[in-house]
Amino acid sequence: MNDERLLQAAQNLVPERVEILVEERSMYEFLLRFLPRILPSGYAIEQNCFIRPHQGKSDLQKSIPKKIRGFQNHPLPVKFIILHDQDSNDCRKLKQELRALCGNTPALIRIACRELESWYLGDMAALEEIYPRFKSEHYRQRKAFRTPDECFAAHDLKRLIPTFQKISAARALGECIEIANNTSPSFRAFVEGLQTFLV
Repeated sequence: MNDERLLQAAQNLVPERVEILVEERSMYEFLLRFLPRILPSGYAIEQNCFIRPHQGKSDLQKSIPKKIRGFQNHPLPVKFIILHDQDSNDCRKLKQELRALCGNTPALIRIACRELESWYLGDMAALEEIYPRFKSEHYRQRKAFRTPDECFAAHDLKRLIPTFQKISAARALGECIEIANNTSPSFRAFVEGLQTFLV
């Protein structure tokens, strides 16, 4: 095999399989559009990186050990990424509980504090791009929104943007939400953790 063909073969190699477990459809729709913007080289959605939505927290938690067992004999190494809303849970305790469900399997666990919509409030310019009647300058400096991870964001967004719908917002914001200037610490922790985990 000549050097050019060797290089092409190397580029076609997949490093491993990634299973991303999320609790609901809106997170699936968001990640389907957002992840291609941040995945390291060698990873592609629906090729070796798969997002699995569930029917809420209970369904997700029951699914974790089943999914892990199901991939024990997979020909490629399999890594798991678990993304779970915090809601009213203690973040550290919730993370420990999810870690216990994974056993010794390599897994990145990230908690969206308090919920996916908090990540949207971290980038009000993106919200205004999708909902032009929402004027971000009216809210950006308000004390209630300075720390989006402490908001009950889904409720707040529905109040501020009456046309807000979870699925359509997830699809649109996955395309345009910014990373560098997002004020949600849990959003930044997810991005940084994923890029470090998938090496």
